Order: sequence, then structure tokens, then C-alpha cells
Amino acid sequence: MLRNNYTDNYTPSHIANYILFKAWKENNQYSDITVMKLIKLVYIAYGWNLAIYNKPLFKEKILAWKYGPVIPSIYHEFKKFSHLPITRNEYSSVFDLNSGELCDVPIVEYSNRDVIKILNAVWENYKDKSAYELSKITHENDSPWSKAWNKGLGENTPLKDDDIKKRSLEAINKFIATEKSKSKIKKLSLTQ
Repeated sequence: MLRNNYTDNYTPSHIANYILFKAWKENNQYSDITVMKLIKLVYIAYGWNLAIYNKPLFKEKILAWKYGPVIPSIYHEFKKFSHLPITRNEYSSVFDLNSGELCDVPIVEYSNRDVIKILNAVWENYKDKSAYELSKITHENDSPWSKAWNKGLGENTPLKDDDIKKRSLEAINKFIATEKSKSKIKKLSLTQ
């Protein structure tokens, strides 16, 4: 198991904002991110970090809702967009409740190479998937969501980190195998 050197100060907003930043920076067909897709990508990043570093990305619990695993703070922050893409530069923000002034727009620092690598890998591996495709992945039989929803108490049952970690290890191994296969195909085409 690798170790990463960041503190426990990340929130789901940090992760969501980085994913939005990546999407909007590319400015292509993958730049339109819906709330559902954003939540699924944050969830996947959480799992990959658990699998690689044995440490959660943030403290907020991921809950089983009818349509899959949900990070409630991200859902509530962006639900106003419904099924439409999140408006560009509409990042998750922290406001002073008394004054209403903007206090912070949390984002993962570039100096935190460990987390940045995870987030970039998740983005590269899943950016071409639609919200629906990501939802299908998170709803598969024996998935962490399926276990929490079907064997738990239904809605608002927290997903277990051990289940998320196990499922994420499987996804990472599949990703690695796919990349190795692509590399072999490239080598073959270069030699012919």
C-alpha cells in the first residue's frame, strides 16, 4: 500500500471543484458535467484513493440513495442544475452565513501530487462515460451501493469503505490491464 502525504482537510467540494476544473479546462465534448456525473466521479475518486493509499479522500459519508451512491453535500450544492450541465465556473463555494460574502472556493492544491494523480487518472479513465453509464457501473450486482441498499436499510445507508475499496481495486486492475493491452497494440502497429 502506498502512502500519500496530504492532511485530512479535504472535503467533497475540493474533489468536485478539481474535476470541474479539469472538465472545463479541456473545453471539449467532455466539458459538460451534470450533477449525477460529478457525484459519480467524486465517488470513484474516493474509492481509488482508498484502494491505492488506504485512506479516504474526505470524511463525509457516502450514502445509498435510490439512484446510486451520493455525496449529500455535492448533491445539495449543485441540485439546482437538475439534469442539465453545471454552468461553467459555478464551483462549490463556501460563504459566510452572516455576511453572505464568498470565503473560499476549495480545490486540491497542485503541490499534492498524490491526490492530483488519482484525480487525473479517474478523469482520464471515466471522462468519456455519461452520467447514465457511470450510474450503471455503480449499480452493478454486489457493488458497495447494492450491498448498502439491498442488505442495509435502504435510503441513507452509508456505504462501507471496505466494500468501496475492494470494488475500486477491481476497477484499477481492469484499468491497468486495459492500458497494458493498449500499449502492446501500439507497439505492434509501430513494428509493422
